[in-house]
Amino acid sequence: MIEFPAARVVAIEADRVTVLIPNSHAEEWEQIRTRPNVMKSGQMYVKIGAPRRPRTTGWKSQNHHVNGHCQQIAEYTGDSFDDVKAHVKREAIADGYPIRTTAWGDVVPQSEADASTVECALLIEASHRVASFLGVQLIEKKPEHGIVLPETGEI
Repeated sequence: MIEFPAARVVAIEADRVTVLIPNSHAEEWEQIRTRPNVMKSGQMYVKIGAPRRPRTTGWKSQNHHVNGHCQQIAEYTGDSFDDVKAHVKREAIADGYPIRTTAWGDVVPQSEADASTVECALLIEASHRVASFLGVQLIEKKPEHGIVLPETGEI
């Protein structure tokens, strides 16, 4: 599957759209386009949406920011990192963080890997609220140890 955050649209009509495949994806496109099942059926899986900027990753990124806060909260509460992150995502739903509904009707927050910069900002704000509620003083720069204890201010 090829996915790119923004594609150049050449033409839009009521029942069709023409999109240019970026040169950076030409090899992938050729592999998909020439698959026997695509050639025979003339069909392929297509997902269309508004352009979006993917969340930032790496040192000093939004992804690092969210994960760092979740780790600090987890250290403070003794809960697992995964449990804290799941809670932060559920908190962010009220702010507009995307969800999907399972076949059983369960509401599941979108995977962080699919988050845009705007959606990741919602996770950061939700992590700030969760920390505030718990009395955790979050550290934006990583000290030698993870968190500041609210009772003593010690690291």
